[in-house]
Amino acid sequence: MTKNPDLSIHYQAAFGDNGDLEVSEESVATSLDDYGADVDHRAVDSRIDRPAASEFGVDDRAELRRSDTEPSDQASLFVNTADEQQTLSDEQANTQCRFDE
Repeated sequence: MTKNPDLSIHYQAAFGDNGDLEVSEESVATSLDDYGADVDHRAVDSRIDRPAASEFGVDDRAELRRSDTEPSDQASLFVNTADEQQTLSDEQANTQCRFDE
């Protein structure tokens, strides 16, 4: 198998107003907006703003402080339980992953 296979497109189809697939002669462009997703179209600067030291070898950067009250999308991977707590299947509860595989 090659890394760059030669693919040829014979037909392009799109869903019509009645929900059936219809062959289209022109290019059909879709985006997540078409499916009702909330898409942010702003240009985002991907460079992380970090304080810089005044000279080489001297770390005089201001400390970054994070408030515990700031909202976070992160969740812990394992449940916080007591060491002796067990599950109904007699396993250690603190080693159980919160997310299914």
